[in-house]
Amino acid sequence: MKNFKIYPVLLILITILHGCDKPAPTELINDLSDGEQLEYEILTSDLNEQYVSRGTDTSGIIQDFRGLRNLISVSGIKITTENQTVEFCLAQGFFFDWSQPVYYSNERLLGFKTVIPGVMKFNNEFARIADYRVWFRDRGEFQDTLLGNKFLLYRSKSGWGDPFWFEYGTPVSFNFQPFTGDPVSFNILTPKGITGTVFLQGRHLNRNLEAILEWNKVQGGRVSIVVGVIRHGQFSSIPVYRFGVSDKSKLIIPKRFFSEIPLQDFRKLVFTFIRSFEKMERHGENNLFVSSQNIHSIVIDIP
Repeated sequence: MKNFKIYPVLLILITILHGCDKPAPTELINDLSDGEQLEYEILTSDLNEQYVSRGTDTSGIIQDFRGLRNLISVSGIKITTENQTVEFCLAQGFFFDWSQPVYYSNERLLGFKTVIPGVMKFNNEFARIADYRVWFRDRGEFQDTLLGNKFLLYRSKSGWGDPFWFEYGTPVSFNFQPFTGDPVSFNILTPKGITGTVFLQGRHLNRNLEAILEWNKVQGGRVSIVVGVIRHGQFSSIPVYRFGVSDKSKLIIPKRFFSEIPLQDFRKLVFTFIRSFEKMERHGENNLFVSSQNIHSIVIDIP
């Protein structure tokens, strides 16, 4: 397997969204619901400058790619907009070529181009080869860049897409046959499904807007909640905050977080509930970083 070069990864823990501005150090705040301390991070400090949107609320990808040699990802996703919910699942594979970095105009690292080093299957279905694109803002201009290819399976619950589906909380079989080297096979564990609700009270013009979030809890776990915004005339979201909290079923986001966002420049808020597993699969000299997540994104008009 020496010709199959999948190296150990350095997972960047400070941010979870590729290309976000360097965040402030993780801080602790008091959750107003029961006084429990929780973590929060600022993901994008300047909403008019550099950020990358891979569509966390629609793609299921929450990792920072810049420290990864590879990523195998399985996602079950729900998106609720105006009381309508669509549900779909994704299986994806990325192999990054660290000899081909891509930079912003100020020479800050954006990411790496990708390669396709073999054939991949999820639940015995061959993953197809698809474009790997990132959308980012640089010097005030919106950019769309092709960084190579990725492995992909996609299917909506209504039946459209590839012949691939998995149920929350059940394993997904994974197989990879490199062009040179031995095959790799294992099961990807997936977390139980997550379903959230969001209630907003107050108004942004009065600077007293706050959010009450609830979800179905799982004993002993943790949940990440990403809060983002959508500009007028656009559809992709910009991540602003990430909250880390025990899987306790409720979180109140105080008004000070919303008062620090120029909400008059945006039309929607996006609340993304994420329950995930991450694991390094080690096979001889090769290591694959594996992530599975269940996600519920709720898109709401800004009151």
